[in-house]
Amino acid sequence: MTTAEPATAVPGLPAPHRPHVALQAAVAAVTAAALLFTAGPAPAQARISVPAQPRSCQAPVRACVARLERTLASLRDRLGCAHHAPFPALYAQLQRALGDLLLRHPGLFAEPGWPARDLNTAFVHRYLQAYAADRAGQPVPEAWRIAFTAARGGGTNAGQDALLAANAHIQRDMPYVLAESGLLRPDGTSREADFNRFQIVLDQAYEPAVRDIAARYDPLIAVADDRWNPVAGVTAHELFTLWRRTAWAQARRLAAARSAEELRSASRAVESNAAAWGTLLAAVRVPGYDAVRDAYCHGIRPPVAHPPRTAWTALPLPLPAELRTP
Repeated sequence: MTTAEPATAVPGLPAPHRPHVALQAAVAAVTAAALLFTAGPAPAQARISVPAQPRSCQAPVRACVARLERTLASLRDRLGCAHHAPFPALYAQLQRALGDLLLRHPGLFAEPGWPARDLNTAFVHRYLQAYAADRAGQPVPEAWRIAFTAARGGGTNAGQDALLAANAHIQRDMPYVLAESGLLRPDGTSREADFNRFQIVLDQAYEPAVRDIAARYDPLIAVADDRWNPVAGVTAHELFTLWRRTAWAQARRLAAARSAEELRSASRAVESNAAAWGTLLAAVRVPGYDAVRDAYCHGIRPPVAHPPRTAWTALPLPLPAELRTP
């Protein structure tokens, strides 16, 4: 397990500086402007209310985590068998794992109030914000548009829907939330070690989340990863790890921007990378599979002992040129 390093030891960052209001406001402005790069608003949908979720939490860390779990579980339950539901189901499991780890290992994070409360609360809020905008027919960032459109369009499996939303949330939302919350502690040292330690939470949550999604929504998810994951040769667990590393690197680029053009360029890299991954993940569809998963979710079990095999086609990982750094 790594320890936090001084800010001067973090590659790619300029001379140590503390995040300030101007930087946070600039990143927030770019986040809002990124909405202009979408393909337009989604069609208005049947009304499903979104649980209220503040941008911040002032309660003790574990109480904040418990509240987030309840919020996400509430959305999961309201969605029922809708194809948007697997992601909040996964996210609720993540919060449960975080709460359990904080209870059993209170020294897991050097600064627990940042990754488990402040960053976590802001991150969940960003997801609920995107979901509410889509439900209202408002424009959303391209990676989210791809995820929400796939969930409405059919032909995807429940794990694929969860991956599409996770990609949008981790690779698109996380860089902005990280940059806004600050990559450095008040003493000027990097928060990267605590960010990396959060991977332990994902490790703990992954198997329970897969079992939960399989039990609730789709029998295909209970079998081998390569039966439902459209990215050949890389497990979903490995994708989450890769995406989080990319998110931190993208956040450093946002935080290091010293001009409006640098900030726009960093934002374009975030948006294009997340959209490229979304396009990849949504590319494989199985016509008619909606009937299988919907019947299963509604309690009508298929007569076959095993779910139908899906013929995934190996697709190359997206690597936009502007993301290639020396």
